[in-house]
Amino acid sequence: MSQISAVDTDDRMVQPEMRFPADVAVFSFGRTGSQRCPNKMLRPMAGTTLTDILLAKFARCPCQTFFAGFEAVFRERCDAHGVTFVQRDERSATIDEPIVEILSFLRPLEFTHFLCVNASLPFLRAETITGFLEDCLSHEREPAFGVIRRTNHFMSLDRQALNFDASAPTINTKTIAPVLEFAHALYFFSKDYFFREGRYWDWRTVRLVELPDKLQTIDVDTEEDFLIAEALWRGLHGRQGV
Repeated sequence: MSQISAVDTDDRMVQPEMRFPADVAVFSFGRTGSQRCPNKMLRPMAGTTLTDILLAKFARCPCQTFFAGFEAVFRERCDAHGVTFVQRDERSATIDEPIVEILSFLRPLEFTHFLCVNASLPFLRAETITGFLEDCLSHEREPAFGVIRRTNHFMSLDRQALNFDASAPTINTKTIAPVLEFAHALYFFSKDYFFREGRYWDWRTVRLVELPDKLQTIDVDTEEDFLIAEALWRGLHGRQGV
C-alpha cells in the first residue's frame, strides 16, 4: 500500500485494498502542442518519454484506465502498452480553457466518476495512483485533490508575511505553520457535477489529500523542468519502481 494510505488533511484513515467499481475510471490526456516545453509528451527523455512512462504505469494499475489524445501517435503508444485509447477532437487538444471543452471526450463515456492523472509527473508511482483512488472510494466518492505540505516561510509579492510573524528575530521553520500547495497531480471528480457546473468541484468542500513525497510530484512544465526530470530519471531508473 502506498504512503497515500496514511491520512488525508482531515486526519481520516483510508481503508485497505478494495475491488474497483466498473463506473470509475483513471485517465490522462496529452497533446503535442505544449508551449513552455515543446512536444514534451513525446520528446526522448533518458531512453523513454513522458507518455511511455505514464502508459507503463496505467498498464499495471488494477483498475480501468485510458489515455486521450488527438494525434495518431498517442493511439500507437497506447496500443504498444495495451492501454485503452480515447480519441480527442482537434479543438480539445488546442485550447487552454474552458476545462469542460478540453475534457469534452469524457461526455460519451459510461463512467460516473474519474480520477485524472497529470501526465507530466514521471515519478508519480502506480501505487500512489491506486492508493489515491482507493482513498476516494472509501470516502463515498467525495471529490478530492492532491496537495503537498510545505514547511517554509512564504511572502506575497507585496512583501506581506503569509504564514509567519514578520517581527520575529529569527528564521526558524520549526515555529511556522505549514501550508498546503496544490500538487496538480491527481483530481477525483464526478462527471455529472463537472459538466453541470463547469468545474471539478466546490473548493469549499473538496477533500485535500496529502501526497507522500516531493519526488513524486516533480512536474515537467518548462525546459528546465524537463532537464531536471531527465537527469533524475537517468539516475534513479532501475533502482526503484516508478
